Amino acid sequence: MTAQEFTSMVKTYQGLVYTVCFQLVQDADTAQDLAQDTFLAAWRAIDRCPAGYEKQWLARIAANKAKDHLRSGWVRKMSTPGDEVMALAGAPPDQGPEAKALAGVGMDELERKILNLREPYKTPCRLCLLEGYTPAEAAKICRRPEATLSAQLWRAKKILRQEIEQERRTEDGTVSR
Repeated sequence: MTAQEFTSMVKTYQGLVYTVCFQLVQDADTAQDLAQDTFLAAWRAIDRCPAGYEKQWLARIAANKAKDHLRSGWVRKMSTPGDEVMALAGAPPDQGPEAKALAGVGMDELERKILNLREPYKTPCRLCLLEGYTPAEAAKICRRPEATLSAQLWRAKKILRQEIEQERRTEDGTVSR
């Protein structure tokens, strides 16, 4: 395949490749990066493309690139479920929903709330939020699958956020449900 033919194929299928990537990663910038990676990988392996199956071949490469991205350690570390509640690594201070949930809540009070959680939420929350372990490390310590621990951590953060919001509503004098 010549460079001109490949350019034509890119123009024809760029929307499809972007859509496949976006459907899996749900982020426009990441989907654009993955679409570029898809076409780069396709160019490098163009000799393996079955004639007449370019569309399916590109869609499969795009899906694999997106899945690889979602499995990467960076994505798992930066996208722990429930991060919208607690502080995000690298997020500017005093911005975002985590700052709203924690505004006015001291570290001592947060620690008390975490230690008052019931199991199975207390231990993962204590390990990850207070002691600084990653979910993978905490899963090994707790002898639980990492997915289970991540789900428990997410639920613990949700419980903490609800407690904090409930206390704020009570302090503000608004009627609580």
